[in-house]
Amino acid sequence: MRRLLVGVLIGVLLSVGTGLAAFLFIGSWLAVEDPLAKVDAIVAISGDTGDRADTAITLWKAGWAPIIVFSGASIDPESVSSAEIMRRDAVRQGVPEAATLVEPASATTEENAAEVAKLMVQRKMHSAILVTSPYHQRRASFEFGRAFEPSGLTFRNYPARDHEWNAFLWWRQEPIRSRTLLELVKLGAVYLSQSR
Repeated sequence: MRRLLVGVLIGVLLSVGTGLAAFLFIGSWLAVEDPLAKVDAIVAISGDTGDRADTAITLWKAGWAPIIVFSGASIDPESVSSAEIMRRDAVRQGVPEAATLVEPASATTEENAAEVAKLMVQRKMHSAILVTSPYHQRRASFEFGRAFEPSGLTFRNYPARDHEWNAFLWWRQEPIRSRTLLELVKLGAVYLSQSR
C-alpha cells in the first residue's frame, strides 16, 4: 500500500511540475524569434502599443532593411489608418518618408498578411522581418506564412521589444495577461480552422 501511495504522489508531483513548466513555456513559445538577416523590408503590424513601431524603427536604423512597411487600418473610420500613425511616428524619429510604405486597409492579422504580400509582390520585394507584439508573433507568423508562401516570399520573426512583456511572468499583470490568454484562444481557433 505504501508503494502505491508513493507512486501516486510521485505521479501527481510530476503532473503538476509538467503543467507548471508548460504554463511558463507558453510565453516563450508565443514569442517565436528567428536570427536576423538583411531583408527587403521590415513589416510592422499595427496594434496596441508603440513598441511595434519603435522596434521596426530600431531595426531600420541598424540597417536590416531599406524600407519599413506599416500595416493596419484605422479603428475609427473617420481618422487616418493606424499604419499611417505609425509611419508618422517613424518620420518623427528620423526615418525618411521615402523609406516607409503604408498598407492602410487591413483590419485583421490575416488581412495584414494578405495585403502586405500583395504590396511586396507589386514592389518586387522578396523577404521581410515581421514585427508584432511578442504574444501575437506566433499567430502572425502562421498567417504570414500562409499568405507569403504562394508568392515565394519569405520572412523572419522578430517580436517587438515590449517593455511590459515577460515571457515567463506574463500571467502576473494586466493587460498582458488578458492579451496573452486572448491570443491563445485566437491561435487555437486559427489552428482548428486549418485542420477542417
